[in-house]
Amino acid sequence: MIETWQIILAIIIVGLSIVMPIYYSRQRKNKTQQEEVIERMQIREYGRKINDETRAKRDRLN
Repeated sequence: MIETWQIILAIIIVGLSIVMPIYYSRQRKNKTQQEEVIERMQIREYGRKINDETRAKRDRLN
């Protein structure tokens, strides 16, 4: 006969097997979004740096 503690244990195991993959996938998604934002900021800063160097070079020639 199945006892109460076995039923509770089975419910906990099934619940965790459903909840944990959802939690980790959301955590991974948030991390990749943060990395994309940082990458865009770095690209934008690199573009500004190149523009400043080009302007400075053009000003020296004139």
